[in-house]
Amino acid sequence: QVLANGGVPTFLAMGYCFATGGPEHLLGVLNAFETPLAAAFIGYYACCAGDTWASELGVLSKQSPRMITNPSCVVKPGTNGGVTFLGFVASGAGGLAVGLAFWLGGVLVPLATGQFELASRFLGQWPVLAIGLGAGFVGSLIDSCLGATIQFSGYCCEKRRMVSKPGPSVTKVSGINVLSNSAVNFVSAAICAAALYFGAIAMGLPRA
Repeated sequence: QVLANGGVPTFLAMGYCFATGGPEHLLGVLNAFETPLAAAFIGYYACCAGDTWASELGVLSKQSPRMITNPSCVVKPGTNGGVTFLGFVASGAGGLAVGLAFWLGGVLVPLATGQFELASRFLGQWPVLAIGLGAGFVGSLIDSCLGATIQFSGYCCEKRRMVSKPGPSVTKVSGINVLSNSAVNFVSAAICAAALYFGAIAMGLPRA
């Protein structure tokens, strides 16, 4: 789980430092690598946070989860691919929290080091909030779709709860046993990171 959530962002951060020499810069400056790498970094962690928040807070919903691939199918809480409105809201909030952390860091670090002009310019970097919000929500959707199709879900009569591995006491509910939970997290977050990386390039964001 640690590798799934932290491996790719670590390499993105290393690439960012290599491209910029270390200092943090405004997004959108003339650097062929900086903005796409930063967008991918935010997107990856926003997806991870969105999925985590949706999983941990979505189970508190009074509404029964429905399978994302078949909204008419009501499933037990803990079923991979089961979604609720509260879970959707939580996923967006988790992604927004990542974007907010990135934005606040960009403002507060220059303030702490006396770079007041740079801090004031970072105030205009509010689009990272939208990037985080969107990546958290979309990443959670991708995660749920993968969980509903290529991740096993079954009810264990011994443990009396949903599990993600087949067994003699487990009755299959949905999905096939292709990806583990960590693998699903990795694939969905990697998709978000790649989409934002190439999307930033396609939109021409590395510009002054």
